[in-house]
Amino acid sequence: MTSRPERRAALFDLDGTLVDSGADIAASANHARSALGLPALPIADIRSFVGDGAARLIERVTPGASVADRARAMDAFHAHYAAHCCDATVAYPGAIAALARLRDAGWALGVCTNKPLAYSERILAYCGLVVDGVRGGDRTRKPDPGQLHELIAALATTPARTWMIGDHHTDLHAAAAAGCRALFCTWGFGRRGDARADADAASLDAVVDTLLRSD
Repeated sequence: MTSRPERRAALFDLDGTLVDSGADIAASANHARSALGLPALPIADIRSFVGDGAARLIERVTPGASVADRARAMDAFHAHYAAHCCDATVAYPGAIAALARLRDAGWALGVCTNKPLAYSERILAYCGLVVDGVRGGDRTRKPDPGQLHELIAALATTPARTWMIGDHHTDLHAAAAAGCRALFCTWGFGRRGDARADADAASLDAVVDTLLRSD
């Protein structure tokens, strides 16, 4: 008697992959700068700083700040983002339909993000994005594969049956470290750098097409 293959799984990054959260992140980052008496930065500049967690974001928007000032900026960021994380954040076109197509095809769905879990769950619910599991950056952050390992186990599958989908080199490096396949999303606000991907996609429809054609 042959055993059934493990369920296939798609693990998505959040910011820049499933949702466009750049405006809300920028507003909160500029609020943090304002707390230190610094002028606002353009949204495009702040978008380029996203992907490695809030602490790195605050480091990048407050260069040269003291440890105490950076802690004050972090507090200001979190206070503002907690109240405004869903003001302008929207799901990318096709995101809801893409998840539905994969679910209908029998795939397990997860989100691995360096954003804290509380914000991530609120944004997913607000945007109507339904997945089977979420891991945030509260304990481990990509490129550390810890989030991926946790979700792969929770979804009762294996790395060989799992894809990590994201717009940043941290997503691709985490996939490699976890033994998953990786798909790079070209529409996000992250950077690929020198990270390897098994496929690229320019839309969420293309992501689903790629996954459904895979072994």
